[in-house]
Amino acid sequence: MWGEVVLVAVGGAIGTAARAGLTLALGDDLGPALVPLINVAGAFAIGILFGWRARMPESSRAQRAQLFLGTGVLGGFTTYSALAVESTDLALLWWGVATVIVGTAAAWAGVWLGRGKRAAR
Repeated sequence: MWGEVVLVAVGGAIGTAARAGLTLALGDDLGPALVPLINVAGAFAIGILFGWRARMPESSRAQRAQLFLGTGVLGGFTTYSALAVESTDLALLWWGVATVIVGTAAAWAGVWLGRGKRAAR
């Protein structure tokens, strides 16, 4: 169990560092649009991972990959807490609502893509 916790923690640190890097590189250019873009991209990637994982046979290796990549890296990359803080400004509340709706659609599209041809059968 502790090995799984370490996988999630290391993955989370990598995902958080990637988000922080994007924020430093693009934050001035994209402003408040950056957090929703990160969250939608992360939701899409999590959907792809979920769809891909659904095609795989159960194994401890696949479980560890999901913990590291999904819960860790992509969980650290997305930041719904920052979105919630931005949404406390009533003028930006629509950002939060739109991000949740678009993020859900992106996750569904990712699942569809991740499942691939096998989902059509």
